[in-house]
Order: sequence, then C-alpha cells, then structure tokens
Amino acid sequence: MKYGSYTTFDAPIKKQDEAFEYLTEEFNKIEGTVRRMNNPHDFGEYPSFEIDFPHDLEDVDDLEEENDLLLLQKDKWLEKANEIERAYNEKFSEYL
Repeated sequence: MKYGSYTTFDAPIKKQDEAFEYLTEEFNKIEGTVRRMNNPHDFGEYPSFEIDFPHDLEDVDDLEEENDLLLLQKDKWLEKANEIERAYNEKFSEYL
C-alpha cells in the first residue's frame, strides 16, 4: 500500500466516481496526482484517494541544501491543494 505523498482523502460512499473525477481534474491543474485505493481494514476494505505532490516537489524538505525557490513553490502548491481539499469537503461531505 502506497499512501499519498501529500495526503489521503476519504472517498465518499456515494458519488465516488464523481469525486474521483473532480479531484483528478483539480489536482491536474497543479500537477498533483490522485490515485483511488482500497485500503484493508479489520471490517473490510474501504476506499480512499491518495494525493501525491508533483514529482519535483516531493522531496523538497529532504534536500541537503535548502533551495528557497523550491520551498516557495511547494508552499504555493500546498495553498492550492488545501483550497482543493476545502472545496472537496464542502462538495462531498454529505456523502462521506
């Protein structure tokens, strides 16, 4: 199981395909990646959306010499990603 390098979103019980398409479209705009996963659990599998940073920003915090430009790019990306998450929660919260 590979978790998202940015975060994991709960998938809604209803409208899961619509939610996946929505997230994919929104994260494509900022070069993020969305994967649909079925996670094992004691009570059976449950779906989630694993969200990944753009490849060039994944390891920015792990650089030996911090690059201010990359850190700034990652901060801006995070702001946009957080906005997508807020909009996603508003749009699909009744189905979660």
